[in-house]
Amino acid sequence: MLITDINSNNLNARILKRILIKELGYESIKDFQKKNNLTDDGLFGMRSYTTLYSLYLKVREVNFNGHYFRDMTNKKQIVLHHSASADSADNMFNWWRVDGVRHVATSIGITDSGDIVRGYDEAYWAHHIGMRNQHNHLRNLESVGVEICNWGYLTKVNGKYFNYVNEQVPEHKVIELNFRGQKYYEIYTDLEIEALRKWILMVALRFNIPLTYKAKDLWEVSQDAITGVPGIYTHCSYISSKSDVSPQPKLIKMLEDLNPSVL
Repeated sequence: MLITDINSNNLNARILKRILIKELGYESIKDFQKKNNLTDDGLFGMRSYTTLYSLYLKVREVNFNGHYFRDMTNKKQIVLHHSASADSADNMFNWWRVDGVRHVATSIGITDSGDIVRGYDEAYWAHHIGMRNQHNHLRNLESVGVEICNWGYLTKVNGKYFNYVNEQVPEHKVIELNFRGQKYYEIYTDLEIEALRKWILMVALRFNIPLTYKAKDLWEVSQDAITGVPGIYTHCSYISSKSDVSPQPKLIKMLEDLNPSVL
């Protein structure tokens, strides 16, 4: 990845301009490099990217060595999941350490408060899609997965809402969606959605992944997703029984606004 002209019209340059200039207030790549003790040559390579990633996302790293494949692969897809668990990325990674399944994980977990927790560099990989077909292995190799820490679907009993392990979820954290056979879901918080937005931009910048929002490809099983067409997808895009992530209005609005035409 190398960007020499931030004012060009390619996708990477538009993402970089949005982050550096519109959101962070730098005047140019050189300005960013000077202010962060980098070689100010105006070439945005991996050193500049790594610095921007740290400043923009404020990721907290956890030691997840031994639980993912340390093979760097080219990425074509971003896959959105929710964890179907409590609001703890640490507990999520802890479970993957002991679940007895080899290298099933995502690189990132995002909490209700917008904390981004990273188990491994996004260029590495682990199994996270779980299709039972010939495409599954390659899709895992070529995609980056992220988990929003969220219970997912909920059941209403006597006016109260319960997750699938029968724990009550407060009513203010419930949204009615009628999606994939389930009526109620836990809400994704504004902070989760904002953290996810920033993370998606950084991953798309690094791997040149298209950002165009295509509703049918995210909320229905998509042959484009299954066969490896580059883009953003959800777990729902690959498997009809999955309901992560759910099509909540604020999440949809964020994904629509990622479209290159509005960068």
